[in-house]
Amino acid sequence: MSSPWLIAVIAVGFGIVVLSLLIWMIVRISGRSEKMWRFANPGAVVVLSANGASCAAFPGEKVALRGNGLLVLTETELHFWMWAPDKRLRIPLSNIRSVDTVRRFAGRIGRLPMLHVAFTDGERMLETAWTLAGAQNWVDEINRCREHM
Repeated sequence: MSSPWLIAVIAVGFGIVVLSLLIWMIVRISGRSEKMWRFANPGAVVVLSANGASCAAFPGEKVALRGNGLLVLTETELHFWMWAPDKRLRIPLSNIRSVDTVRRFAGRIGRLPMLHVAFTDGERMLETAWTLAGAQNWVDEINRCREHM
């Protein structure tokens, strides 16, 4: 085997190992966040959940903090637990002023429609959006839960 081929085989092998480790870390983090959420919210009835939802901008931050995490809709609240950094958001459904789908938010264009939520936090009006499959289904379920409160 010539030297360039040997280098290429080693490089490909190294890339496969690194990619495998990254996938393993993501699976561990996502599984852990779901277990931690269930431990912190015993007895909560989950209406919808999406592990790996991509937050376009964490609300209330001075810098547009983005990241993936666990998005959970219960009968009374919308929860988001970002994987890294460890950020948590809990929005009572009664504080939600509007919910819809958008294609752009905070300078980000989604490949899928984004779930967009505008809500109050005390005196402040905040908003955020998540890219996830079935965003319109989330809008429908959030509105259904808000009607039954």
